[in-house]
Amino acid sequence: MKYKFFSFVLALCLLFSNTVFATISSEQTTQKSTQTDELQLTAEAAILMDATSGQILYEKNSDTKQYPASITKLMTILLALEKMEAENISLTDTITFSHDAIYTIEPGSSHIAIQEGETLTLQQVLYGIILQSANECSNGIAEFVDGSTESFAKHMTARAKELGCQNTNFVNANGLFDKEHYTTAHDMALITKQLLTHDTYRKLVEKTYFEIPPTNKQSETRYLHGQHQMLNNHSLYYYPEAKGGKTGFTNEALNTLVTFAKKGDTELIVVVLKCAGAQHYVDTKTLFDYGFENYKTIKAVSRTDIKQNVAVTETLQNKTSTKQTISAILEQDIYVAIPKQSSVADIQQTITCNDTVSVPIVKGDILGTLTLTYDGKPITHANLVASDDVAETTKEELAKMSAQKRSHMFKTIALVVIGILLLLLFAYFAYRYMLYQIQERKRAKRKAARKRRLQQAAYHEKQK
Repeated sequence: MKYKFFSFVLALCLLFSNTVFATISSEQTTQKSTQTDELQLTAEAAILMDATSGQILYEKNSDTKQYPASITKLMTILLALEKMEAENISLTDTITFSHDAIYTIEPGSSHIAIQEGETLTLQQVLYGIILQSANECSNGIAEFVDGSTESFAKHMTARAKELGCQNTNFVNANGLFDKEHYTTAHDMALITKQLLTHDTYRKLVEKTYFEIPPTNKQSETRYLHGQHQMLNNHSLYYYPEAKGGKTGFTNEALNTLVTFAKKGDTELIVVVLKCAGAQHYVDTKTLFDYGFENYKTIKAVSRTDIKQNVAVTETLQNKTSTKQTISAILEQDIYVAIPKQSSVADIQQTITCNDTVSVPIVKGDILGTLTLTYDGKPITHANLVASDDVAETTKEELAKMSAQKRSHMFKTIALVVIGILLLLLFAYFAYRYMLYQIQERKRAKRKAARKRRLQQAAYHEKQK
């Protein structure tokens, strides 16, 4: 009953705010221009990020700590999907809910009335989070991933830091208020950008309605309806290009909202924090309109466009030599968001890369950086990474190399000795042949001399 009453009150609030949405939206659309400082936002913190490149196209207090409320659950979903992919777990696998998962949520907060010992599939639990923001579903995911909500919260914060989040600390999986549970618009955009790399999530958020059939504890079907009004084509807040996101609300955080939208090849992420009333939808539309009207996402550099030769050296026995030459290549194609009137020709490239590196090198090691600049300002950086592994020479390999070197040396010495012996033998026979030729010439001379003497003697005898 509490849940139905809460839903009824929420519907009345949305109906009331609908009457002013069109006027507010029209006024803000008129006020905004291509200059970001002219955008009129009521959110205390906001960010517009290109989902592909991560470029910030607009920000307002985007690094100021705020309470996130239920947009926290985007990180909960991310860690669930990462575990599923890492361990080859299917959406049809099940979770059985513990006592703590059910009874540690704040009374009156969002839930789908799961009972202790009830078993649901991962798909059903994730839809409970995505569509109804069910807090016990988030606890169930936390226990599924890390065994307890406490361990999961530490995992959330650590993973956020890995993604580049610098001002985020999570203490629960659902976003219920705690003064030590905070994040920023920028950090939530980074988390969302990572979540969008998972095709499973993209497929899940395509639905705005889902049914959970009777379970081992529940005899009735649960009907889950999406709460994000920009995805509801019957709402005045409907935004056709919006593809998914997450709503949030607590008394301390007020309304928070994460939304991603796509038009053509350009996909944008908007995060707005601490908004009153329906202004989270109005501000989000303002930011999306500004982004789509003024920017486009293009492929600036293909992965195959960049290739730098790098010599990998190794020092053995105080002698440094090149062991192998590898390539420093881009990890992936590079996309950037630039003003619509610009082209890829307006982007400058600067490569910083080592000419030589030392072993060991592992495929994927960062060897350099590609910096893309537009209008004199850096817009993105990309890593140049090693194309191959180059390992250090092991003791066994070194011993084998030494043995091969000694063997080669012995073979060389043997060949030299044999060569010398052959040379001496050749010289000996050449010398004997030369002596033979000299003796033959002498014999020929003596023979010729005797012949001349005999001829002369015969001639004299005739003369007598």
